[in-house]
Amino acid sequence: MSSCYTLRMPASCGELFQGRILGEEKLISYPVNLYNYLSLEKKRGNADYIGKENCFYNLPDKMLSLIKMAACDLGITTSLLAEYSWQHSQLIPAGKGLASSTADLMLALTALSLISQKKLSCQDILDYLTAIEPTDSIIFPELTLLEQNDGSYWQQMGQPEGKVRVLALAQPGICDTLSHRKLRNKIPDVTESWQLFQQGVEEQDWGLIGKAATFSARAWQRYLYYPRLEKIITKAEKKGCLGVNIAHSGNVLGILYQPERVNIEDLKSTLHTPEINTSYPDNWEFELVKGGAEIFQDNHQQFDKINSVRTCPDNQLT
Repeated sequence: MSSCYTLRMPASCGELFQGRILGEEKLISYPVNLYNYLSLEKKRGNADYIGKENCFYNLPDKMLSLIKMAACDLGITTSLLAEYSWQHSQLIPAGKGLASSTADLMLALTALSLISQKKLSCQDILDYLTAIEPTDSIIFPELTLLEQNDGSYWQQMGQPEGKVRVLALAQPGICDTLSHRKLRNKIPDVTESWQLFQQGVEEQDWGLIGKAATFSARAWQRYLYYPRLEKIITKAEKKGCLGVNIAHSGNVLGILYQPERVNIEDLKSTLHTPEINTSYPDNWEFELVKGGAEIFQDNHQQFDKINSVRTCPDNQLT
């Protein structure tokens, strides 16, 4: 194993849809080009001093909990863990519904897999992640339908070709996303979103996937209120955007669009109204990317992508 690696894991900009499908709650979240990072470096020097200092630098408690839980299963001793310096860098805002915790947990699990040189199946990954908290389907390379609470159901769906971007609008403040989930007293049926999504994949039509997202956002409005949602949907549709999605455990919404069809500055100008600015003071621009953790090797300051924890066995549930 090389002496130094950098791992990165993307954020999610909420879910394309979430709700009751096939009798239980499921979701499809989508990854965007905003990342958390974990640097893993093998310590040098006298073996007597390896592990004497704290090897975990700035790791969140959830990452430490997962490391403690999974290391033993993977045959990684405490002394082996201490041979590495672990440094965490967080660029994904926490408490907004952008899957920062999922990114962190996947980084920790990928690092353990790397140290142990043991490959994990998708079900293994889901079992570990959901033992800590409900997870997101951004751990998969493609858009995936997932039962997020215990990972008991997952179905990789694929997605149409073409570049899709998102303008994210964020409400002020942060949410305790786990408590936020518990406040919901009803989960709407979003079977229509699921049907639209399937049709969109089959017909290679991002427009249908955008409609699936908008249907789900509207279905949740009664239980998970987003201010000015209808005005935003109307303005986005008039500008030719694909649809609007929400974060179901946060306070961010996303306006999905194809850059060759929508001028982003024109869209932002249209949304620049006093009431929308007050409700959503922050905005970010993202691009949809592949999901899953990536591993880069440090070789004299040149980073080469050498591997990606993205390939899952063909044992998905259907």
